[in-house]
Amino acid sequence: MNFFKRALLDRKLKKALSKNQCRLDSGIKGLRRDTELTLEHGVKLHRIKILSRQLTIGAYTDIVSGSELHDVSCIGRYCSIAKNVTIGQNRRSHPLSGLTSHSGLVSLRQKQGGIAPHHDGVKQTRIGHDVWIGMDVLILEGVTIGTGAVIGAQSLVNKDIPPYAIAVGSPAHVVRYRFDQATIDGLLASQWWNLPPQQLAGLPIEDPQALLRELDGNVAPACHPGQVVVRSRPFNVSHVEPQ
Repeated sequence: MNFFKRALLDRKLKKALSKNQCRLDSGIKGLRRDTELTLEHGVKLHRIKILSRQLTIGAYTDIVSGSELHDVSCIGRYCSIAKNVTIGQNRRSHPLSGLTSHSGLVSLRQKQGGIAPHHDGVKQTRIGHDVWIGMDVLILEGVTIGTGAVIGAQSLVNKDIPPYAIAVGSPAHVVRYRFDQATIDGLLASQWWNLPPQQLAGLPIEDPQALLRELDGNVAPACHPGQVVVRSRPFNVSHVEPQ
């Protein structure tokens, strides 16, 4: 794609995203050729690479520059992802059983020999809501990070992390939970992430137990605050009205 065509598409993309208060600083260049990217309202994606075939990112999630999204299918709402984070890394991207582990040569052999690529059949990674991922974290494909979890900087995550767990290390292990089990169960049941930030700001979010008392067992209704769907090839942007 030449410079002028890319600049034109980037301009169209930026304008379309702004209608939903979203941003994708890397533009078209940051998307693989056959990506379908669905962003809810207020998503901020700085200069990152999106290599997933189909990915949905929830409202108000913020991903800092330098991160890469590989085999990941969904990232929830209100997530905070620091710089240089890799999510959904293929465990077999550098095979050790053949002559070489060089991914470029392996890909060329697969193409010329009609061999299925290693990413075919790869399990997708899933990130829950309100997940905080620190700098330089590597999360392998097929892993599920539960809602409310925290992943410490420079961790290697090769297995599922439960909701509201704090995990650190290489490989990452759970060191503690943010709240007691009753509070965790209440927060998950409330589905508070469905509420808009203006409504949440009016609740005692600094005290989860008080928040649960104020919600009084009510479950926030499932909805989305508007979506924008970007398809990289052929390039197309469409909007879904809030529900």
